Amino acid sequence: MAHLRLSDISKRLTNEELDNIFKLKTNSQDSVVNYQVMRVGPAGEGLLSAVYRINVKGEKYDTSFVAKGLLHDLMLRKTLSCEIFFQREVVFFTKILPILMDLQTSLNAKECLQNYIPLCYHSYCYGCNDFLVMEDMSESGYTSLPHAPTDFEKEGTLKVLAHLQAVSMALRIKNPELFYKLANELPECYYIDRRKTWYGKWLQRAIDIDKAVVAEFKNKIGNVYYEKFMQLINDDVYEQLQNISSTWGDNTVLNHGDCWYANFMSSKKGVVALDFQLYRFGSPAIDLTFFIMTCANVSPLADDYKNTLNVYYSYLRYFMEDMNMNIDNVFPRHALDSEMHKYGKFGFLVALTSIPLIISERCDVMQSFGEKFNDHDIIPLEELWVLTPFKTDEEKMRLINALRLSVDVGLI
Repeated sequence: MAHLRLSDISKRLTNEELDNIFKLKTNSQDSVVNYQVMRVGPAGEGLLSAVYRINVKGEKYDTSFVAKGLLHDLMLRKTLSCEIFFQREVVFFTKILPILMDLQTSLNAKECLQNYIPLCYHSYCYGCNDFLVMEDMSESGYTSLPHAPTDFEKEGTLKVLAHLQAVSMALRIKNPELFYKLANELPECYYIDRRKTWYGKWLQRAIDIDKAVVAEFKNKIGNVYYEKFMQLINDDVYEQLQNISSTWGDNTVLNHGDCWYANFMSSKKGVVALDFQLYRFGSPAIDLTFFIMTCANVSPLADDYKNTLNVYYSYLRYFMEDMNMNIDNVFPRHALDSEMHKYGKFGFLVALTSIPLIISERCDVMQSFGEKFNDHDIIPLEELWVLTPFKTDEEKMRLINALRLSVDVGLI
């Protein structure tokens, strides 16, 4: 394996920069003696950016950082609009998160959102050589959530989502001008008009794979589920996703936006959220249903779904009360049910592509794509993220259970 250098992350990430970051992290004047750069996670885990770990040894202290850089392949970066998503994450850490934390301080909150999100030590973002250097949560005993999170891990994730949404809800109430200024500056960037044609063939491939599974289980689960599924997919799925993700209702909050298990880490202390490239302003139902429907062990039982909402809402109440705000006045419990009925189908719509993507072998984003697709302006998504049919009953039941739940609780 080739030895990696800081310049492989970004030419702007120099030895001097790393030394300054090391001093900041260790709160000392210790200097870097040596370091090692390695990739983080298996090929295909980081779909929009390259992720690395930097192990650093100083004269007195040893530590590590997680760093993100732009993908090296220019055609892949153009295809996936990587610079746009990278910039959004930098904006989250350098602008949005400080605003939310300042609000908590001004409202005399005891809780702090930063405790549920890795620290960002340094960033550079000008559309070329961009990078982020962040806290390595594995140093504190955190590990990635499994594809089938435990009840403890699920509850911890709901707590993180409730915290983020509670503070953004408070910002909308206390300073609506600033809240909507941010929302207007950072509109939906994933489900947008210019991506529809490019996304369409891949989306249809995912739907065809899903349709085969639902047809296979039609007699086992009942005709009503099959009919609801067919009704949903026959009504322009992309347009439905686009409408929900870009709608600002009365209860708009900041959503994480990419709530599958791989973007959270857990320890005995709780759960932290990672990867803020796809955040969006919209209904709290967006994050909630995204997470519920993409867990491998999604329960088809309505009672489990109701319990999930109750757990989320209890944390939402806790964080609002921590900021000395009465949630019953601004977002009563029945309002959550209303949001779920209006926008809750988002989770299953996302699952239509997310589940096939998760079970398929993903491409290594660090390989070169230019030669293979030199006759293309951008890489066809269906050739980049190649989807394969479900192989096992366990994989198929992920989709079937998500469908059953969505129908039984009235999301679709």
